[in-house]
Amino acid sequence: MSDILRWSAVETAAHIRGKDVSITEVTQAHLTRMERANPALNAITHVIDGALELAKSMDAGRVPDDASPLFGVPVTVKVNIDMAGYPNTNGVPAFKEMTGPSDSPVTANLKSSGAVIIARTNTPEFSMRWSTSNPLHGVSLNPWNTALTPGGSSGAAAAAVASGIGAIAHGNDLGGSLRYPAYCCGVATIRPSLGRIASMNPNAPAERPPITQMMSVQGPIARNVADVRAGLTVMSKRDLRDPMQMNTATSGRARNDKITLGIAANPFATDVDNAVANAVQHAINAAKSAGIEVKHITPPHIDECAELWGELLFTETHHMTRAVVTQHGSSEMKRTVDAYQERFRLLDMPNFLAGLTRRVQLQRVWSMMFEEVDALLMPTSLIAPFENDLDFKDPTKIPDLIAAQAPSFVVALLGLPSVAIPTHLEDGVPNGVQIVAPMHDDEFALDLAERLEAELGTLWQNLPIWA
Repeated sequence: MSDILRWSAVETAAHIRGKDVSITEVTQAHLTRMERANPALNAITHVIDGALELAKSMDAGRVPDDASPLFGVPVTVKVNIDMAGYPNTNGVPAFKEMTGPSDSPVTANLKSSGAVIIARTNTPEFSMRWSTSNPLHGVSLNPWNTALTPGGSSGAAAAAVASGIGAIAHGNDLGGSLRYPAYCCGVATIRPSLGRIASMNPNAPAERPPITQMMSVQGPIARNVADVRAGLTVMSKRDLRDPMQMNTATSGRARNDKITLGIAANPFATDVDNAVANAVQHAINAAKSAGIEVKHITPPHIDECAELWGELLFTETHHMTRAVVTQHGSSEMKRTVDAYQERFRLLDMPNFLAGLTRRVQLQRVWSMMFEEVDALLMPTSLIAPFENDLDFKDPTKIPDLIAAQAPSFVVALLGLPSVAIPTHLEDGVPNGVQIVAPMHDDEFALDLAERLEAELGTLWQNLPIWA
């Protein structure tokens, strides 16, 4: 196996700057890995034509003195964002020819920073599930155990980067779609603060509806936290096409050297898998070893936060998206969306407006919580990774799956930054936690995650593909 594949994104960029290796050699190593690994994963929907030629042309020039952290680094982007010349299928057969001439902000930022996009990764239909399969591109698999979900909707992105297909993967998160795949595949990610990374699809026939705008973000997935930071730096470059982008480096909160990490081991006072409880304990032990004080707390109104996420989102889905799903979705997808909508209350206009008002109140009380603790550690999911496509195979399980993902919904509703990191393998399956920080304290959340990662280590090296 090429040593290049074992390098982190940060290490790869350093080797390129030092002229220890060419961009062409790096790109070829990742393309070769993709050819060998993807048949077992089905993570890739499109290989990017000209990636190798781009690498050769970059080698013919010089590495800029101010080269970005991803200059020459192979990356992947999810198939639900625009990339000039390639379809944004969103996992839907009817959209397989929806190719436009323009790049989304994330794609444009990666390109302008010198990253080499080598492939596009799969997504579930309409990017709405916790497994990653669709009638157009097929079923993506978890590299640790192909019977289990790789997560969704960025499951293919996480599976690819865990297996060495690209050093950074792009994904997006409306209710856990970055954090849950990282959890299932044993890698790291950040759901950035709302507005940190510009988000829009210039080739889309219509703008995203308002609740999606308020809760959906773009972000990087990688094999360690330093690479996640590098990905965030590049992806968050300013783009005027998103008027809501607010690329501030910090919330401005004053902190001393003593850091207190709030712990919500069982935030909903419900059943939690032993593997999940063990993940939290691993993280607590790591925090203590790193000199971080821990304090067990109950986050305010957390049940209400999870419920309001679903009420707002699926009221919007009912009015803005359901007709498209009905027209173009598979029968399984229609049934699944029906189950989501049955689970959450459909709001009339007064209650919808009241819900938006209540969201701000909840954001306020969480902001005040962060005066008591500097950040919050809690499960990413309340259950270990489950059977792939379980929602399609047994729709009666959907309410249980919704309940299990509630920790991710809360963060999405509030728009807070959250870093997901792996903690350990349990019966050969990854598990992990998320670290939630105050609004705009993305870098601080990454700092804390790196301190825990230094104690916990990373998991990806244990995958058989790295043997």
